[in-house]
Amino acid sequence: MNVLAGAQDRRRSSSVNHNDYDDYYASLQQRVSDALDKNPLLTPSTLHSILKLDDKTSLQVLANCKTRWRHNHRNERGLKCSLHGWRGWCYLPTSFANSGVSCNGAVAGIRTRAVEVGWKLSRARNRWLLWKDRLGRLQWFETGRVNLYVRKPANLGRAYQLICNGFSFTGLIMDIKVLEQLLSTVRFKGAHYVFPVGQRLPKLTIDLFQKSNGIVIKVGDDTHPDSLEVLATYPDWAERNERLFEQINETLKNLQGVGPRNLPKGDDYVS
Repeated sequence: MNVLAGAQDRRRSSSVNHNDYDDYYASLQQRVSDALDKNPLLTPSTLHSILKLDDKTSLQVLANCKTRWRHNHRNERGLKCSLHGWRGWCYLPTSFANSGVSCNGAVAGIRTRAVEVGWKLSRARNRWLLWKDRLGRLQWFETGRVNLYVRKPANLGRAYQLICNGFSFTGLIMDIKVLEQLLSTVRFKGAHYVFPVGQRLPKLTIDLFQKSNGIVIKVGDDTHPDSLEVLATYPDWAERNERLFEQINETLKNLQGVGPRNLPKGDDYVS
């Protein structure tokens, strides 16, 4: 009987000590979380000093508390970012850009056939064509440029699929090499990123870097009052410079075989 009573006393004492430890650890976690909410850069040694803890509390325990605070869903940074839209552009080959003559010699131009297979002609002066489906929409201009607008969840694969829906599955482009050439010209133009923070923010728009870097930051907007929004856009001047460089490069390639003297292909003449 004495042996059984002693075992019961030890189990009861162990249970009490375990509960006390859990309560102490929960209280310590709350104190560490409150301190980190005010200053996320606090280190375990600094926390030990600020919270005035005794020497029995090791720095490893404080580091574990900080790790739990960092991975709390309320304190995540950037992990809940949602991409609400993706914009880009690509260029059709020259033969397809011509609105009057198709690449296979058909009487009707390819843009005329596009209207017959589902593309819609806009009322704009530049007469761009519109393709729209569940993935997004395409704007096809007479110059051969095609603007892409991909719906969320946006990614490059959905952009490729949108192009295939508008050109390949409609029968406008039957040559796989031409389609690959078109997909290789896809470029990023802009995107809309949303970072929810869990509370309503004051309304503010920062467009200081819009012209130079193509970045606009919005907080407290009517569409997402509890989120930080980042509107990233590839600047127009950068796009024009890239296109101009490609045209100059093509011109130099065409002129390479003209004239009495050609530059060696293996040398680099960029200064």
